[in-house]
Amino acid sequence: MTKPSIYRDLLLEHARHPKNCGRLESPDLRATAFNPLCGDELELTLAVSEDIIQDCKTKVRGCSICQASASMMSDLILTKTLQEAEKISKVFTESLTKENEVISESLDSLRPLIALKKHRSRIKCMKLAWDALEDCARQNQT
Repeated sequence: MTKPSIYRDLLLEHARHPKNCGRLESPDLRATAFNPLCGDELELTLAVSEDIIQDCKTKVRGCSICQASASMMSDLILTKTLQEAEKISKVFTESLTKENEVISESLDSLRPLIALKKHRSRIKCMKLAWDALEDCARQNQT
């Protein structure tokens, strides 16, 4: 199998069977994000204890790329501190704007998403969950 087909299969698996899907009943942090270009809507709820993300749920109404990104993000940030999760988000965002293919080891599981960066119109779809995560991190700082 080629890398593109492996990446496509992984993204489709996350889109069809998203991890951490839904909404927490009493979240410590909550953020919503909207992509007016394609109509994607996302809600992120986090349970945080001693600055560590104990639980994470995403509720997505949107395209398969947005759903896959939210699933992959939610899986990656569990048990991380909010600061670690925010740093991962910033590195992910930077990787979407770089021309080269060098990817930080911390983002290895996100390679299938990063491979889509050549499709500029889909970057906002990939970033929606991450934008909500950064919003939660900002809320926690205030």
